[in-house]
Amino acid sequence: MATVVAAVTIPELRSELAGDGTEGTLTISSCEKHTKTHYGTHRRSTELKFSCTGNWSAQDGKGTYEDVTVETSSRFEAGSKIPVIQVDDTFEQPQDRDPGDDAAILAFCLSVLAVGIFCLLTGFGGRGGPGLTASWQRLPAQAVTGPVLGGLFALGALAALVCALVL
Repeated sequence: MATVVAAVTIPELRSELAGDGTEGTLTISSCEKHTKTHYGTHRRSTELKFSCTGNWSAQDGKGTYEDVTVETSSRFEAGSKIPVIQVDDTFEQPQDRDPGDDAAILAFCLSVLAVGIFCLLTGFGGRGGPGLTASWQRLPAQAVTGPVLGGLFALGALAALVCALVL
């Protein structure tokens, strides 16, 4: 599972870190408001978003597109100009290309990988399998694999936390 998630995340992260895309300006012609409701276990929250449409032109003057739609968190008046980056066939605001979330997902994959290896080595999590303490005692070469798997898990969890909060 960790490998599949990492395989999907790595190309996006690589693109964000390399700064891929064509910078340009979107001249707003209209913005429409829409809400997105999130249901939690104890409360409901509503997120206000705007879909702004307009004409996009590259900074280098080599391309223009009409009727480009970009999701924003603010409403803009008609005629406003905002920076927008074109990546492949999509258009995004620069702040939406921050690598923090993708880096956090990739770091979390390290923790998932460590748990998966632990389960495969010890049979933990199987139907009628041993509990956590018994599984830990059954680790092969416990003096080596225990610290390696524990360190890999802790490193992944800490890196995911740092990436999510700092980047």
